[in-house]
Amino acid sequence: MSCSAVNSEIPLGGLQSLDLVFRSGEVITYVFYDVDNDKLRNRIASVCKNYGLVRIQYSGFVGYLSKNRRQELGLKMRDLLKNCEGRVLIQPVCEKDFRQHLEYIQIGKGTNVSD
Repeated sequence: MSCSAVNSEIPLGGLQSLDLVFRSGEVITYVFYDVDNDKLRNRIASVCKNYGLVRIQYSGFVGYLSKNRRQELGLKMRDLLKNCEGRVLIQPVCEKDFRQHLEYIQIGKGTNVSD
């Protein structure tokens, strides 16, 4: 299996690039999606960006959202998925648990990985 080049839209700092200043009434929220349709996938990414979320994976975003904004985002995602097959997960995470995350990033040339 060959590793491919890094997507330039994914921040090199990963989760470390987030602004972790406490925000009253907001919690860190992950959004992950699994959608085959390219057009729908792009729409979902655009909505996430409009909510101030930061891309951390090809189909994953993270940022601070209030309960109301999470519910609003959920309704938008539900409406987007209405006529297409796919899955969206919106997961709030407490600050304490978020700070215990482990992240591994490889930057640079792809290498071959043998099984």
